[in-house]
Amino acid sequence: MHVGITGASGFVGAALGEECRRRGWTVTAFSRREGAAVPGAEETRPLAGDGPVDLGGLDALVNLAGEPIAALWTRRRKELIRTSRVGLATRLVESMEQLPEEERPRVFVSASATGYYGDRGDESLDEHSDPGFGFLAAVCRDWEAAAAPAAELGVRVVAPRIGLVLGRGGLLGRVRPLFRLGLGGPLATGRQWMPWIHLADLAAILAECVGNEAVRGPVNAVAPHPVRNRDFTAAYARVLRRPALLPAPGPVLRRLPGGMGELFLASQRAEPLVMAAFGHTWRHPELEPALQAIEQELPPR
Repeated sequence: MHVGITGASGFVGAALGEECRRRGWTVTAFSRREGAAVPGAEETRPLAGDGPVDLGGLDALVNLAGEPIAALWTRRRKELIRTSRVGLATRLVESMEQLPEEERPRVFVSASATGYYGDRGDESLDEHSDPGFGFLAAVCRDWEAAAAPAAELGVRVVAPRIGLVLGRGGLLGRVRPLFRLGLGGPLATGRQWMPWIHLADLAAILAECVGNEAVRGPVNAVAPHPVRNRDFTAAYARVLRRPALLPAPGPVLRRLPGGMGELFLASQRAEPLVMAAFGHTWRHPELEPALQAIEQELPPR
């Protein structure tokens, strides 16, 4: 299996590359940086510019590229968040269309996010649930819509809706210093549901989306046990053996520029119905043991 990965040098992309190599697959990385070499990839192809992307020889393409959303939502940042996802997915589908049918990738796994569902309170959300409202929901909806036309080209399309990814970097890399100082706490009331997943489980699910020809359409790439924000906070504080008693005030979060408060306050009780139906086994299904495993991977301080 020859797998192309956009965003291969990122937090999730690097883990997926490792999982692919563990399965004996060949990895080609795509990079916007001229002359970049991605560790572990057999080759690196250019992604910069607006022209066609070289997808020749690939059995599968996994699209993970996109501007980070955890930055101040200025008008320019929101535009970049959108175009780096929707625009790139469109460009990749157009590049497939230019290939002879027999040379196209057999599967296109194009990332989305649980932000697709918007703010849904305590509602249980599976892959059949309707999209929600708000900036992130609109981006995710259009992101998936941009990838969908690949199916008309004879390519199997999968849209993994990824939750909060927990590992040695990512979210925990940003909040761990605060928690270690005893400055952690719930966001507003802390009642909002947080769909989360351990990085190793996400890599395994993405690889399953590539390798299992029966998987297609939206897939909630989350752990089977979502938690409320306040429970996440309490669990992480226990793992670090620190107090976490300083809540971030809801009114302050709601006044963040560009509506950025939805990133912290939206509630998504996403359930992984599709992967459960395929009998997928999670390595880290419960939050606190997952956090403990990550902490044990970190170098001592």
